[in-house]
Amino acid sequence: MLWEDFRDRLQASLPELTDRCFLIVSAPPGHGYVQFAAMPEAVTAEAAGPEFVTSAPATTAGDPHMLGAGWAAPDPSRPNWSYDLSLPALTDEYRALADRCVVALRDVYRVGDPGVLTYQAWREPEPKPFGSFLRDGDRDLDPGANPLPLPGLGLRPQPVG
Repeated sequence: MLWEDFRDRLQASLPELTDRCFLIVSAPPGHGYVQFAAMPEAVTAEAAGPEFVTSAPATTAGDPHMLGAGWAAPDPSRPNWSYDLSLPALTDEYRALADRCVVALRDVYRVGDPGVLTYQAWREPEPKPFGSFLRDGDRDLDPGANPLPLPGLGLRPQPVG
């Protein structure tokens, strides 16, 4: 797989992340990750902060590649690089987010081949409404999905642990 293929596959997979969905795309140990948490109003994306990456010792909170790609720098309250994509989003906005992830993985974390990437994905169970006393059979809550298959990514899935 080429990086352009990975970017296109990630772009196409991101809209599949609906409320309570999580996706982690991992490189080999020490080479970072990108992760996503979907909520009704936004998809929050994070790229591994400096303390989680040993393959790129120059990666700091002031990294010009990450800042230039549009990532918000890590800080004490958020140890990872971050970006919030408001929903609904346009195709071009998903493409820009996928491009940010390629910059992080390829250019900053020095992952040479996207074929070594793996993923974990799941959808959390639907919570009971606050203050409710639902009994069995009153209402079916979404049980979630673990794992959440995303075959369009073209990456090897890893068990969610």
